[in-house]
Amino acid sequence: MSLWPLLLVLAGVQSKAPKGAVVLFDGTSTKEWVHRGTGKPCEWDIVEGALVVKQGTPDILTKREFGDYRLHLEFWLPLMADQTSQGRANSGVYNHGRYEIQILDSFKNPTDAFGDCGAIYGEKEPDQYALLPPERWNTYDIVFRAPRFKKDGTVSEKPRITVDQNGIRIHTDVEIRECPTRAGLDGPQPKTGPILLQDHGAPVRYRNIWILPLKLK
Repeated sequence: MSLWPLLLVLAGVQSKAPKGAVVLFDGTSTKEWVHRGTGKPCEWDIVEGALVVKQGTPDILTKREFGDYRLHLEFWLPLMADQTSQGRANSGVYNHGRYEIQILDSFKNPTDAFGDCGAIYGEKEPDQYALLPPERWNTYDIVFRAPRFKKDGTVSEKPRITVDQNGIRIHTDVEIRECPTRAGLDGPQPKTGPILLQDHGAPVRYRNIWILPLKLK
């Protein structure tokens, strides 16, 4: 029996890392992360147990790569009332480094189509609006099914994703059609990939990041 339907139900229920999960950020160390393009150790600051995007540094990505997984992370958006649209507390979490779930203060802040917080960026808006106002902690719980490949290396099944935001289902088993999302890693779609967090010039904070590798049907 496939675990997929059960995981769709359970995603977002548990914030504590379960048995078998890889803790990517525990509030004290950035050892699991390097900067995109350079491979240098992460230079983002840790403030009160949160990892803070450091403007002017490259995006960060995990040293490890993953196939299918369940990912949990929490993010805090600064109040940037002088900014509008995509300029207001912008970041993003890229699955396999290529498929972005948007992070943005879109609370009472109209923005681009397919660009609200929670959107599969450039492709699909969230089914429900679940974002909290700025300066409060939000959660993402993501179940990601990697693309499948034929023997000749061509893609037979595109990646699929389910996302809960603050415990509310905003995407359910959605096929991601485009690869990569804008600003994602280039190159052919891989079987495995890193988690990438974007520096878009805003001091967005992250905490409690863990990932549970899965083997989905």
